[in-house]
Amino acid sequence: MIKLLGSSSFTYSKSRSDENQDCILPFKRVDDGFIIAVADGVGGYEGGLDASSLAISQLEKVNFPLNHSDVDNFFHGLKKRLKELSQSNSIFYSAATTLTFCYIGKKGLVIGHCGDSRLYIKVGNKLKQITKDQTQHQILIDKGLYTSRQLRNLMGGNVLTNAISAKLDLEYQVIEIPTENLPLQDGDINIFIMSDGAHYHWEERPRFSEKTMDNPAKFAASLQKRIETKGPHDDFSLVCFKVHYKQ
Repeated sequence: MIKLLGSSSFTYSKSRSDENQDCILPFKRVDDGFIIAVADGVGGYEGGLDASSLAISQLEKVNFPLNHSDVDNFFHGLKKRLKELSQSNSIFYSAATTLTFCYIGKKGLVIGHCGDSRLYIKVGNKLKQITKDQTQHQILIDKGLYTSRQLRNLMGGNVLTNAISAKLDLEYQVIEIPTENLPLQDGDINIFIMSDGAHYHWEERPRFSEKTMDNPAKFAASLQKRIETKGPHDDFSLVCFKVHYKQ
C-alpha cells in the first residue's frame, strides 16, 4: 500500500501580461499509486497552451497503473491526437509541448519524459536529477565539450531538440525504477517535477534546509519565493509529493 503524506504545486507565468503556457497535474490517484505531471507549451508558436493542456487532459483520463509499454502508447496516442486536431484546427499543426510525468505504484516508479522539464528524487538531503534534458546544451554536455556549469550562463540553454507536436518526429525517454531500487528513507520518497523556468532557479543554489527539503509544502513555498525574488525568466511550475510505502 502507498500512502500520500504530502503534496504541493504551483504554476505561474513569467509576468502578469503573459499567458502561462505551463499546465500541471498536481496528483491523481490511480489504483494503488499516483500520477503527477508538468507540461510546458513551447513558446514562439501558436497553440503552446493548447498543446500542454491537451497533454494534461489526456493524462487525467488514465485510470490504470502504467508500465513501459503504456507510456509508449500514451506518447504515440498524444501525437496522434494532435494530428487529428490539426486537421480541423490549424493552431494544432504547429502547437508543441514538453511533457514529464511519472506513475509511482507498488512495483516502483515509471517515468515518461520529452523536453526540458526535470524529474528529481530526493536522496539524502539532495535532489538527484533522473531525466535528461533534450536541449542543445545537453548535446554539448553529452559530447564532453562543456560541463553544465560552463554552459549555465550561455545562450541556447532552453533551445529544445525534442517536443511533442503533430509535425515533429516523436522522441522521448521512458525510465523504470523498481521499488527495491528506490532511495526510500524509512519507507518514504519525495519526487519533484519542475519546468525549466523553475529548475533554472533551483540549480543556481540546489539546497534548502533538511526540514524544507523533506516537506513538499515548505519546499514549494521556498522555491516560489526564490524565483519571485530573483525574477522569473520563463513560466515556472513545480509539482512535488511525498509518499510512504507501507508493508
